[in-house]
Amino acid sequence: MHSIILTVHNKGWLIDKVMQAIYQYTHGPYELIVVLDGCSDNSEEVVMANKIEPTTFIHYAPDVFETKANNIGLKSAQGDKVIIVQDDMIVNEPSWNLRMQKPLDAFSDVFAVTARTAHNWEYNPNSQHINMVEDLDNCWCDIVNHTDHAGRNNTPRDVYAVRSSVNRGPVMIDHEVLQKMNYLDEQFAPQDMDDHDLCYRTYRELGKVCGCYWIDCLLGLLTFQQRKSRWIALFGQRDQTHSARTSGSTGTGQVWMRSQPKWIVCWTTQAHARGMVCSQ
Repeated sequence: MHSIILTVHNKGWLIDKVMQAIYQYTHGPYELIVVLDGCSDNSEEVVMANKIEPTTFIHYAPDVFETKANNIGLKSAQGDKVIIVQDDMIVNEPSWNLRMQKPLDAFSDVFAVTARTAHNWEYNPNSQHINMVEDLDNCWCDIVNHTDHAGRNNTPRDVYAVRSSVNRGPVMIDHEVLQKMNYLDEQFAPQDMDDHDLCYRTYRELGKVCGCYWIDCLLGLLTFQQRKSRWIALFGQRDQTHSARTSGSTGTGQVWMRSQPKWIVCWTTQAHARGMVCSQ
């Protein structure tokens, strides 16, 4: 069974379309877990009006943003595969969830599949955040640059493109592996670098990889600036603890980042593609 995790914050104007597309195009056994994250508009009313019983389960969070809200849904999931879908993404492909599972079935060392984009990393020599002491709360971390992007615009449909990290969403993750890794590390809350960290820890500890196998989907209807504005409004300019509170040394292909209270290493894999048996 597939467990679809949908976190929602103030999307009363859109969330009905997101949910209806999931109901229409998801095939096989599944559950939809909706996490209403501090909504102050009519999102709850719209969700309740559109939910289908007994497939849909509702949880509430006190405006904790993506990392913690996703963990609430993930930890309640019953499926052997979990899929994170954001509240500004509309699936537009029949059996999209079954397609996303194909790389997991085909390759024993795969633990995560994004339908959006995957990428490698490289050290940013012009970083303003390396060796920072202060909390970073007004922008994304710039210690690494994303490289070797794989997505719909440059990857054949029948290719699973392996990279260092996947971007949500939609992103499908092997639930057993996710449990072994203790889910998303909430030291990275509210959002930045939690997916990078999960991909790295899973590769380091289990030798498993991730990559992109795209689907037809309307992605990212909420702009970057809108996401960042909510982040800053929610956590303020002074109080946020953030993954880019960093200090470290760099070397070829590596950047060390400190995430209180532990260290992780960001690495770059050799970008490569794996052909799939079926392109449908």
